[in-house]
Amino acid sequence: MGFSFKNKYSNIVFTVFLRDLFIFLWSLLFIIPGIVKAYSYRLVPYILSDNPGINGEEALKKSSEMMKGNKWKTFKLDLSFIWWFLLSVITLGIVYLFYVNPYFLATDAELYLKLKELDTPVVSEA
Repeated sequence: MGFSFKNKYSNIVFTVFLRDLFIFLWSLLFIIPGIVKAYSYRLVPYILSDNPGINGEEALKKSSEMMKGNKWKTFKLDLSFIWWFLLSVITLGIVYLFYVNPYFLATDAELYLKLKELDTPVVSEA
């Protein structure tokens, strides 16, 4: 819980604010560009967690690069949660609080790890 406070807290807050501001500004054009940018910047918290000293602009750029070509796949992944979100509405958020949100965030973390693995070049030892 205290990880963010020990490692450049102001940089993390500024970067997440910058991400949300950019998504909001893109959403002012129309809804669709805002959704596309939200998917582009989706991995920013995980990038900041791995690299606490990274600049905000670099984190946004790295997230966009990692999500390039993966936005549609991530959207389809999100659609697989639609029934869970509907169940959460029916149970007045109880299922969301104790099961769906942790499951959704764990899926996002695993998505980040998989994309990071694909993004990292493999170095062969000779």
